[in-house]
Amino acid sequence: MSLLESEHEINDPQMPLTAHLEELRRRLFWAGAAIMIAFVIAWGFSDRVLNFVQAPVLKYVEHLQFDTLTDPFFTHLKAAFFAAVFFTFPVTLSQIWLFVAPGLYKREKLLLIPFLALSYPLFIGGGLFGYLVVFPYAFEFLINFDQNLVPSLRVGDYLSFTIRLLFVFGLVFELPLISLLLTRMGMVNHKQLSKFRRYAIVIIFISAAVLTPPDIVTQALLAAPLIVLYEISIIVSWAAKRRKEKERAADEE
Repeated sequence: MSLLESEHEINDPQMPLTAHLEELRRRLFWAGAAIMIAFVIAWGFSDRVLNFVQAPVLKYVEHLQFDTLTDPFFTHLKAAFFAAVFFTFPVTLSQIWLFVAPGLYKREKLLLIPFLALSYPLFIGGGLFGYLVVFPYAFEFLINFDQNLVPSLRVGDYLSFTIRLLFVFGLVFELPLISLLLTRMGMVNHKQLSKFRRYAIVIIFISAAVLTPPDIVTQALLAAPLIVLYEISIIVSWAAKRRKEKERAADEE
């Protein structure tokens, strides 16, 4: 058997639908179990999680407020849950991998392994970019937009707002990696991405307007790295296509 044939071979036997459903249930169970274990651990540190999330805005307001008796409890509950989801993201990815891997060709498996290895560091990098770079400018702009108004921020609303942005920035930083994967799978190339650039910029600004608060500063702070990441994706796609062509030429020799 040639190397090319082995790369396109699926060694795992076919499974009936019931077996697939059972496998999906098992993977969801392990992902959920990991989140629950992390949640129990994070619950003991929920005050530290809240302090971390509140730090950027406490430079501009003395403290956050709540207006119902249950707000403090549910805010700590939400903080612990999101921390658990954030830190168990690699486990969730690994369970997704274990579920889809049997149906992939050997070549596709080799392509997905680097994707899984790099996706979490990029996710963390995107979240840190939002926390360290975007939050200070966005909060200062929003809070000081009208000096005649006194801020009275509810802790629950603030937590939901910041967590959403952290996940958004974490996910958008996956763009070059997604471009690399799609290029290696032959679904896109750098020429297509280059031609689509003008439409991509429009979509980026529309997405930034939907995903962020209705202010130009926050939207620009999300749109700018997205545009940069799109340009990086074109470069990554070009490099991946060249490497793919070299590998194909080497196989033909």
